[in-house]
Amino acid sequence: MIRIKAVDAQNILPVCELTTIHDGIDGTGGKHFGCNAISIAEAKYDPEMHPNAIYHNRALIGFFMYRRPEDRADTATICRFMIDDHFQQKGLAEQALEHILRGLKIQGVRRVITVIDNANEAGKNLWLSFGFRITEQGSQTENCYALEL
Repeated sequence: MIRIKAVDAQNILPVCELTTIHDGIDGTGGKHFGCNAISIAEAKYDPEMHPNAIYHNRALIGFFMYRRPEDRADTATICRFMIDDHFQQKGLAEQALEHILRGLKIQGVRRVITVIDNANEAGKNLWLSFGFRITEQGSQTENCYALEL
């Protein structure tokens, strides 16, 4: 069972330790430019950002953060979505994204936007499988995708 919980004092350190890189080692000498800690710090200074932990049963399996502007409360932009390396390839990303989208819809969100790196084929396939469609080319390395709920 998937459960979402806001990042708080009890789960912030475990959320920051999540990684999508096997054994926590990446090829950039330990530089995690999109790491969860940076996202959480960003949310500290932007009240429209909402960082959340993703649990499967009692296990912390991932992190996502979305931005929901007050003046456009019907739109949410998912800025970060990740499942820890130890929980990948188990169908949990699909379950988590389904749960997230259902929760956003209950909150009154009618449009969800995300930006996906063009090199992330697995990520693109996941989002496309939920009905997200490319809306604009963000740059040579990424595109913007949207879904109407």
